[in-house]
Amino acid sequence: MRAYFTTIWESVSTLITGMAITWRHMVNIRKGSVTLQYPEERWPRPERDIGFDQGEYNVIRSRLHVDMDDCIGCLKCERVCPVDCIKIETHRVDKGEDIPDVGHTGITSNGTKKALLVTRFDIDMTECCYCNLCTYPCPEECIYMTGGPNSEKHQIDYEFSQYDRNDMVYRFAKETSEEQVAIATGENGEKK
Repeated sequence: MRAYFTTIWESVSTLITGMAITWRHMVNIRKGSVTLQYPEERWPRPERDIGFDQGEYNVIRSRLHVDMDDCIGCLKCERVCPVDCIKIETHRVDKGEDIPDVGHTGITSNGTKKALLVTRFDIDMTECCYCNLCTYPCPEECIYMTGGPNSEKHQIDYEFSQYDRNDMVYRFAKETSEEQVAIATGENGEKK
């Protein structure tokens, strides 16, 4: 019988303690410590002092961007992605062939000759875990997180929320018709 009343007393005392903490927080609420009505109201972003030069290490996790003029279609970023949010399709281009109106083939800014036509380069940012792993194996440094040390290439972009989930799939490859792919690949359309 004693254990029964002890259990009741512990239950009531913990309930009163919890209600007292809630009441104290409700009475002592400060102005500005409630939920903001986003996107009309926004918290100011604090300065980031991480203890070392931000230009040497990208600690900023923002959206991915791809410079398609430098992409050689090596698929390294797609293979290293732990959540498979990057989808790439390439086609081998015949030697000497070029598609000037598409702009996929040619030479990158690092001087690498392109041998593949990238017809699809999609990144689904709803699946991306912002690990930044896809940026390291890229030999042409064409995929990168916006902002931070890449500010000169692309400003940081925090405001990329969408109402429709399909709008979070970024398509970087330039439009290529099947006829252009057939011309570049030598009519047989071999897919790599």
